[in-house]
Amino acid sequence: MLQVTPVHLWLNGDFKPRGILRVKNQQFSGFAGYSDLYKADIMFSDQSKPLPIMVKEFRVLLNDNESNDQFSSIVDMLQDRESAVGYDHKYISPIWSASVATTGHTVPAIATPYYGNGNIVNYVRFHPSADRFELVCQTASALVHIHSKDIVHGNMCPENICIADDGMVRLTDIAVDTLVRQTIHRNNLCVPSKWMYKSPEELEWGYRTTQTDVYSFAVTIYSVYTLKPPFASKAHSYGKGLVQIVNHGHNGLFGEIKPDAMSNDLWEVVRICCAVDPSQRPSMEEVDEMLVRMREDK
Repeated sequence: MLQVTPVHLWLNGDFKPRGILRVKNQQFSGFAGYSDLYKADIMFSDQSKPLPIMVKEFRVLLNDNESNDQFSSIVDMLQDRESAVGYDHKYISPIWSASVATTGHTVPAIATPYYGNGNIVNYVRFHPSADRFELVCQTASALVHIHSKDIVHGNMCPENICIADDGMVRLTDIAVDTLVRQTIHRNNLCVPSKWMYKSPEELEWGYRTTQTDVYSFAVTIYSVYTLKPPFASKAHSYGKGLVQIVNHGHNGLFGEIKPDAMSNDLWEVVRICCAVDPSQRPSMEEVDEMLVRMREDK
């Protein structure tokens, strides 16, 4: 049985009060690096329409009390991050505490709204007329907001940029991967599942800063315009790619090959954000200002 207890619920700008939640139609949806994914519907006592949600049930073995406590601590910390970020940014997805109860075993989890349009790359792939530049601008706005709260996203990639029913961006999983690494892996270096979007210093030293977010944002933009990851996704074949990024960054990979649909100005933003030296990258606020000027010049 899935149990969800949101502190607040803010969707599409309309505040919904807390209510008694009933969960139905729970379905297994897939695997993530440290969690199992479920789609479910929740019913509020004061709402007649169910809300589809996606639940990440953290993977904890039966009777592994230490891991259970660690993941419970992560869920608590994520709620603190959620409070710091705020509930009113239209391009950021809400996140709620949850738990999944099986036979004598309750596992901590987190839940977000279910976004049927999928992530930004899948959305553009199935909606070729979508305004990619506008989606990029919306993502930048969300990142500026969380950086203004001294929070690092830590895992910027297409999978964490979802598209809501209104066709607008919802940035998800803010700080989730970082907290899991810090709590469960004790900051030990291991290959991130989304290594192909990472900066050289993150892959080599494990650093996660606002500047690594800027770098990963730029690589994500590249994938939005090419509709493919910067490296072919093949199991256990990441060695050469990791070395190439650590030694030369993504500019060495991109070369001079600008995606056809990308403007020259946006291409230049991608290039400067992918500077190997973090001090040479613009801040996310500066990137946002550049994108705003580009939008005004369109």
